[in-house]
Amino acid sequence: MTMAAKNNMDISKQTGWRYFLPVVVIYLLLYTALFYETLGSMLSIWMRSETFTHAFLILPISIWLVWEKREHLQYEQPRPSWLGMTALTGCGFIWLFGYLVDALVVQQFAWVAAFISGVWAILGNRIAWAIAFPLAFLLFMIPFGEDLVPAMMEFTADFTVAMVRLTGIPVYREGLFFTLPSGNWSVVEACSGIRYLIASLTLGCLYSYLTYTSLKKRLIFIAFSIIVPIIANGLRAYIIVMLGHVSDMTVATGVDHLVYGWVFFGIVIFILIMIGSRFRDEDIDNKPNSKQMVVQSKQTSGLKQAIQSCIVAIVLIGFWPVFAYEIEKQEVNQTTSGIEPVTASENWTVIESRHWEWEPVSVGADKLNQYFRKEDTNIGLYLQYYFTQEQGAELINWRNVLLDPDLDDWRIIHQQKVNINIASKQVNVDETFIKGPDVQLLVWSWYRIGEYYTANKYVAKLLEGVAKISFSRSDAGKIIVAIPYDEKLKETERAALLQNFISEIMPDVERSIDKAAGPQ
Repeated sequence: MTMAAKNNMDISKQTGWRYFLPVVVIYLLLYTALFYETLGSMLSIWMRSETFTHAFLILPISIWLVWEKREHLQYEQPRPSWLGMTALTGCGFIWLFGYLVDALVVQQFAWVAAFISGVWAILGNRIAWAIAFPLAFLLFMIPFGEDLVPAMMEFTADFTVAMVRLTGIPVYREGLFFTLPSGNWSVVEACSGIRYLIASLTLGCLYSYLTYTSLKKRLIFIAFSIIVPIIANGLRAYIIVMLGHVSDMTVATGVDHLVYGWVFFGIVIFILIMIGSRFRDEDIDNKPNSKQMVVQSKQTSGLKQAIQSCIVAIVLIGFWPVFAYEIEKQEVNQTTSGIEPVTASENWTVIESRHWEWEPVSVGADKLNQYFRKEDTNIGLYLQYYFTQEQGAELINWRNVLLDPDLDDWRIIHQQKVNINIASKQVNVDETFIKGPDVQLLVWSWYRIGEYYTANKYVAKLLEGVAKISFSRSDAGKIIVAIPYDEKLKETERAALLQNFISEIMPDVERSIDKAAGPQ
């Protein structure tokens, strides 16, 4: 055995690493066993979605980054942190909330955060700070970013249409669809650039950590790794549209344009890294100096303290699945007979036949679709209600959409927020303009959680979680009304008719929902 290896072993004994390192591994194994379903949900997403396949590399990279700091870490004294224990408790509560409202991404965030907080709680503040980036890098294991897709699709459409017009080519646009003299184009999810953004951000964070020591330089490079792929994706879409236009729609109109996209993205990232490397910082010797190497044996944390910290950490995080089980046990399974149809009002007559082909899509909901008429004005009412929810059959779900993707002749033209009056209260709702082959619709939609209204899906999830934790009324649903619009009726007149309909019909709708929900 060399003298250096012997010294390292002696230092490890003095600092307590021989106790704390196995204890951390034991904690992570027990923790993973407790929350195996959450980990399994992440693994399934990594395997089925190419957007998140890179997540398989995150943990090995993080372990390698920690290993690279081993010469410094061996002189640090592991010492349990109550601040870390507090963070661990908070992660448990976040997981509970996500579990109760079936929000997988919240559960997954809490899982990774508790992974990080557990290491922090057992090893202490100094060590957690020393490996702060490798720990924070684990957050890229979370399959997040899907909520950015609609906004990025809108930006890509805006950017592409603007560039085509600057080129001098006329463009007619409807929502995410636009038409050139040579053919039709649309921005779909694969065109949003979310894959490029996530890949670039992950690589940018890692590269900035390895290349720079200045926090300012790191933040600047990370900012560019966010901005550049967004702009580059817009340029990619513009180039593809122009290739299709000049080739009379024979080039870049199929799968090949995705291939061109990745090639273009690879070139952009290569250029970004080459530019970033010109400003790299000189390597700094991270080896500890002689003062750091002085270790007082009387301050060494022993086996007892290591085991105690592991037990406390497991109790703090293991409490929450037990609490979730108790909450679910106390929830009363209500049997409902379904939502009763709304009867005709003084001014609105119920029509048995459908006014149009369109109707919103929901999975696992108790649905009621009704159609009403007043003179020559038709209105559709759609209720999508969940009196009990489970994963895959829940109110806030990516499969619950206003427009069925299979309706090729229908498209969303525009969306915005408007204020309307419901039960003498001002409520912010989603206003959507939908165009079909024979009719154009103005649609208002909002959520009803218990007795509260909101159009914000995050607020809806929050209200659901609060209701479950407090054992309050937790039924939830979406209410949608639609009216045709054309040149005969101005927008203000359409809105006034919808408002009149809601004012007359909503009391009956609420009574029907309350009756189906049962006594609370």
